[in-house]
Amino acid sequence: MTRSSVPNAMHRFITLIALLAVVVVACGDDDAGSTITTLPQGSVIAEFLTPDGETYRVLLTGDAAATARQAWTAGENPGIPNGRILAGDGSVNTGHEWHVEDVEFGDMAIEVCDGTVSYIDDLGYEEFVAQHGDRFCPWSAELVGLIEG
Repeated sequence: MTRSSVPNAMHRFITLIALLAVVVVACGDDDAGSTITTLPQGSVIAEFLTPDGETYRVLLTGDAAATARQAWTAGENPGIPNGRILAGDGSVNTGHEWHVEDVEFGDMAIEVCDGTVSYIDDLGYEEFVAQHGDRFCPWSAELVGLIEG
């Protein structure tokens, strides 16, 4: 190797390292940090389907988790999921700018909190809350999936 080829070899090496760094960053998970990888003990992530054909996910704990687990095992629906709607995906409702917490299951709910996933997505979280309040209770929601912790 001649003296003039050393700077070229070093330049190629630095370029290769920089390119490798770009590839590693580009291949990273876009949702890194936005999904829960370890669930709290006894909790489940429940996936619900609304009549628009769209789904949303909710982290259930305590009695709500037990109710969903029992209904899922029996092949039944646990009832109307009624919870507080909040901004952000809550680390489980990826693909949406909102999530639901503090869910309880009921046989009835007031109409003002009824809706579908696409209705909230189209209207936007803030406008949904302004028009309907901070509860989401899709009457026709069906439990279609359960992810155990």
